[in-house]
Amino acid sequence: MARQNRTSQELPIQFPKLDYTFADFFCGCGGFSLGFIQAGLKCISAMDISPEALATYWYNLCYKTWSHLWVDQNNTKAINAIRKWSNNGETQNFLFPKGVPDNWLEVPEPMPCLNLFCYSILDIEPEEWMEYCGVRPGDIKIFIGGPPCQGFSMANEKRSVYDERNQLPLRYLYYAKVAKPDYVLVENVPGLLSLGKKKGEKEGPFVRWIREAFDDAGYDMEYAVHNAADYGVPQNRHRVIFLGIRKGVTKWSLPEGWYGEGPGKIPYQTVMEAIGHLPPIRAGEQWGKDVLHPYGLNKMDGYVICPRCLQYNREERASCVHCGFPLDQPINGGVVRVPGFGTLVDTKKPVDNEMMRKYSLLFNIKD
Repeated sequence: MARQNRTSQELPIQFPKLDYTFADFFCGCGGFSLGFIQAGLKCISAMDISPEALATYWYNLCYKTWSHLWVDQNNTKAINAIRKWSNNGETQNFLFPKGVPDNWLEVPEPMPCLNLFCYSILDIEPEEWMEYCGVRPGDIKIFIGGPPCQGFSMANEKRSVYDERNQLPLRYLYYAKVAKPDYVLVENVPGLLSLGKKKGEKEGPFVRWIREAFDDAGYDMEYAVHNAADYGVPQNRHRVIFLGIRKGVTKWSLPEGWYGEGPGKIPYQTVMEAIGHLPPIRAGEQWGKDVLHPYGLNKMDGYVICPRCLQYNREERASCVHCGFPLDQPINGGVVRVPGFGTLVDTKKPVDNEMMRKYSLLFNIKD
């Protein structure tokens, strides 16, 4: 029987869409990652040397049986610490209640971090890191990182140009040189700008070195000091942000803060507005797990309570800073939440949270 003639054609490999991906270095417990995840970007990798910080990151921003945890096998201390806090790899998944779909890179909902690395950025080469992540140069679009600030901080009375930690921003930018993301953010304390600066110099040495490292890696760079309060954080927290943009990539700048004083600005948010609605707990307690008792909010001088989301707002606000609801008819009294029963509003008698904790058994609620 004659053999049939066959032709073959090599099909191109289909790589996943990675347009809105990022990697977080010096990630700590995940504050930087959280903002990007909530904005809809997908975290391919997060890395930090502290097992204790990564315990928090894993619990809150990873997903059991889906996320990968990579540990430096030469770091016995880290391995033992991870075994201690791993709790069988359990994760909270409060941000990801629906799980992780196959097209997780394309859905608008927040998705967990795919790879969490317990490594020092000095002890793993970028090529090896990329191999673990399964990415090529240019795949991950954004790098974010806040290198250790202790060596730059004005609070450090012994800060020094020769502090070894001060070289980590340059190592981070070497990763960018190899991995070629479109955008690179570096966050640090303003003391970085002045450390080692001599009289008459426009910039300190670390600014020059960082600019040179960006340029060598193929990026244009700009920087400015920003106050977190201008973006809604209830704290005056000044940080210098370096933004590197790969040459040839569409340029953009960090937006001006929308909170502050003056026309068109939203009045600064206070700590009471940010967390005043949360249930009172004691040290070591976890609401919903260790404690679950009635609690309430009293009306406070200078504040009103939003009738929609039941959170505090400064009296001068025309609409709720949290949900945007008009505050022309706010709650005049207080609010009482009874788990399992519901919420009571406009309670005229002041709420006594300690009393409700003490007598929570009357509501058949376990404390």
